[in-house]
Amino acid sequence: MGILDRVSMIVRSNVNSMLDKSSNPEADLNYFMLEMQDGMRQTEKAVQDAVVQKKVYEMQATDQRKRAQEWDAKAQVAVRANRDDLATEALRQKMQAEQEAERLDQLAKDQDGNASQLRSQLDELHKKYAETEQNKSNLIARYNMNKQAERVLGVKDPATGLPQSDYTRMQQKIMAEQVRAEMDEQSYRGAAAEAEINKLQAQETLEDELAALKQRMGQKPKTDAPSGNAAPPKGDDKPYDEK
Repeated sequence: MGILDRVSMIVRSNVNSMLDKSSNPEADLNYFMLEMQDGMRQTEKAVQDAVVQKKVYEMQATDQRKRAQEWDAKAQVAVRANRDDLATEALRQKMQAEQEAERLDQLAKDQDGNASQLRSQLDELHKKYAETEQNKSNLIARYNMNKQAERVLGVKDPATGLPQSDYTRMQQKIMAEQVRAEMDEQSYRGAAAEAEINKLQAQETLEDELAALKQRMGQKPKTDAPSGNAAPPKGDDKPYDEK
């Protein structure tokens, strides 16, 4: 389980419901608070790691953009030497470097978003921990009152609601796993299709890149017209005056 999932689960935990099912509420409540403390430590470290990784991705993206500029210069050298094969390969390397820079930029943005989400969850966790610590004695007292009411009256506190049966909880768990599996499969198919399409697009644009480079360098594109003077048009060979 990832840190975000773990912290989210802790934040969403219903303390009253947890104590209602406990045989030792004070011990379980203390353990839950230790879990929150550990979650806060791990989340703080995850935030730091995300910030560091974001900076690493940004530095790597800058290096790839420099590499793309270097390959562009090499492609120009090849064009001046009339080596279209070398120019094409240089442009291919340039495109790969540009694509890698874009990928790294996206990873940096993802890390930034991840850090923001972690900070938000950390704030929620701090808030929940403070509330639980402040109301610890009241939670234990409420638990004891509920249990006493169950023994005497055979009812529960309406504020807690009826507990779910094991069967219902298992159904919800199975449905959640099915939805998660379908989402993972759709995400994989989409990523595979996108990668294949990007590859096709890169092949299609390679010749356009070469033509654009030549145009930037002032070279005229090759044509299929024969060299030398053009042949006269077919028709009447007699001069106009003789007609």
